[in-house]
Amino acid sequence: MHRILSALSCQSVVFLMLGGLVYAEPARAEPHKTNLNLMSVNNEMEMKRAVCMNSGASSKLLIAKMDVVKNTKGVQCPTGVAAIRYREDSSDPGHVLVNIDPPKGNSRGLDCDGKADLGLTYIGLNCLAVDLESTSHRKN
Repeated sequence: MHRILSALSCQSVVFLMLGGLVYAEPARAEPHKTNLNLMSVNNEMEMKRAVCMNSGASSKLLIAKMDVVKNTKGVQCPTGVAAIRYREDSSDPGHVLVNIDPPKGNSRGLDCDGKADLGLTYIGLNCLAVDLESTSHRKN
C-alpha cells in the first residue's frame, strides 16, 4: 500500500479525491407537503392571537419578540389562561428556555417550546397540539 501511495504524485491523489466528489450523489430536499402555519408575535395582542387562536392546526411555528415572551406571564384565552414560562437554562449558560402551556383542560391547545441565546431579539417557538405530544413534562 505504501508503495502505491508513494508512486502517486500529490496531483494524482488530489485528482482521485476530487473525482470521488464529482461522482457523489447530491442531497435532495423533499418538498413540504403541508402548509406551514407561521405566525409572528411582536406584542401582547399578537401573542394572544397566536396562542388562543383555534385554527385546527396540529402544529405552528411562532417567531416571537424576546421581550414579549419575557414580560408576559400568561394569556387569557376563552378556554382559560395559557401560561408562558421564560427562564434561563441552568444546564446551558447564556441561553433561555421558553414554554407556553395551553389552558388546563384544553385538549385542542398548543404546547410551545423554544430555546435561544439571551442576546437575541427574537425566539422561534415550536408548537404542537397537546394530544400529539409523545410524553408529558412538568410545568415549573
